[in-house]
Amino acid sequence: MENSFEKNNMLKEFYIPTYIFMPESSVEQVSHIPSCPVIVFINTRSGGQLGHNLLITYRKLLNHAQVFDLLDETPDKVLHKLYNNVERLKRDGDTLASEIHRRLRLI
Repeated sequence: MENSFEKNNMLKEFYIPTYIFMPESSVEQVSHIPSCPVIVFINTRSGGQLGHNLLITYRKLLNHAQVFDLLDETPDKVLHKLYNNVERLKRDGDTLASEIHRRLRLI
C-alpha cells in the first residue's frame, strides 16, 4: 500500500497554488513546479450525491482553488480568468505561471 509520503509526493505534481487563480492573492514562492497541473470541474448534481462527494474529496487532495463546481462557475469563465492571470504573472516574470501555462492541456 502506498504510504503518505508517496501519496503527497504524487499529489504535488497536480497542485497549483492559489495565486495562479486569484489575481488578488499574494504571489507565493514555490520550490516545486508540478509536472501535470490540473484544474478540476465537477457537476455536483451529477450521480446523486457522488458529485458532491467528489467535490469534497478533490478539494481535500488538491488546492481548493483549483477545483470548481459547475453549478457555481462555468469552465469558460474559469479558464478566461485563469489565462488572464497567468499572462499577467508571466509578464511579471513568474516562472511557475510560465510553466503552468506551458503544461496545461484541455482534454
